Amino acid sequence: MSAAPASGASPPPATHPSALAPLANRAFLGLWIANLLSNVGGWMQSTGAAWEMTGLTTDPFFVAALAAAGTLPMFLFCFFAGILADRFERRRYIIVCQFWMMGVAAVLAFLAFTGRLSAWNLLILSFCMGLGNAMNAPAWHAVVPEIVSGPLLRPAIALNSAGFNLARTVGPVIGQVLLGLVGVFLLFTINALTYIGVVLAMRSWKRPAEARASQRREGFLEAARTGIAFVRASGELKAVFGRGLCFFVPGIAMGTLLPVIGRFELQLDEFHFGILYAVFGVGAVAGAMSMPLLNRLLGADRCNIWAMGIHAVSTLVAALVMTPLVFGVCITISGACWMTVIANNGTAVQMILPNFMRARGMAVHQMVFFGGLVAGSLMWGKVANLADVRIALIASAIALVPLTVLAASIRLPGSSSPRA
Repeated sequence: MSAAPASGASPPPATHPSALAPLANRAFLGLWIANLLSNVGGWMQSTGAAWEMTGLTTDPFFVAALAAAGTLPMFLFCFFAGILADRFERRRYIIVCQFWMMGVAAVLAFLAFTGRLSAWNLLILSFCMGLGNAMNAPAWHAVVPEIVSGPLLRPAIALNSAGFNLARTVGPVIGQVLLGLVGVFLLFTINALTYIGVVLAMRSWKRPAEARASQRREGFLEAARTGIAFVRASGELKAVFGRGLCFFVPGIAMGTLLPVIGRFELQLDEFHFGILYAVFGVGAVAGAMSMPLLNRLLGADRCNIWAMGIHAVSTLVAALVMTPLVFGVCITISGACWMTVIANNGTAVQMILPNFMRARGMAVHQMVFFGGLVAGSLMWGKVANLADVRIALIASAIALVPLTVLAASIRLPGSSSPRA
């Protein structure tokens, strides 16, 4: 989700641009659409894989491991990927990552079509897909400020996240319909084909010469030392990471247990299972569209704290009133809360980092984010396995209360104060 060169830029933006203002940049628009379609394919695959896994095993911990398999590479390899993205030409690097993920999706499609898909190879290939995402993410995030900057950066990051969650709204519904009609192999095949659009869009983007020149050709070890030293010396980055962990570890319970809740607690069929995934995306898109106004009124710092508190209440209500309608409303609200925290944290990190350090800095940010998700996914999956899904959700909501208070004591760098 990146976009255009500085050369086709529009007139200087207003101090408080609208949520859709970055789409006026044609290159950003082209890459955003290509990435949206790719994410639709990705969510078709993810929900199809989750449904397939619940057909292979009913163990909540094993189902939660599927989510962990896709996110663990972000924790293990993201910093390595950030070093590569800061050393090599980012545009070509992103294209290579797209071909890797296309290949993994194609292998999944082949195994599903020939009836050789098992719980273990589904986990392994989900890990390989996560590896592709891990290698791609730092470079992808690093090129966003090369296309849009200043007041447009925050809405651009929100639009990137909104596109991801718009895909989460559409992809699961389409995917589960096709799953019921054809089979999971078609979802994997469609996902493989969607990477072609991203490759073509990235090839057509003309990266600014000054962006290429600002990258430093450091040796690998030197780049690693420089990156680690920069992060260790930055109190602002540590503040963002600390606030993020306060939310991501306890807050992931509802998302990671969603396959178990949808299929076994709520007894949903394939179509309504897809709808359950989709409504989270609806909330996230709504959150992205309302974020400029809320940030202007409350400031990004306070917006995040409110989002954490509201998410805790939604999780508690979902656990206590486990019906499809109530749970659907709660997961929609949760989507808006996640969008707020992720976009505001991401913007804060982007504003701190210089361009030569951007991929490595964003890599560490992604490592913290996905490390929190992996820890939370495994923890809440184990709690659900030992006790009950509802108990896991209640424990998650309770844990969020003191951690929200702790996060409120750490100021979010670069957050604007609320208007008087």
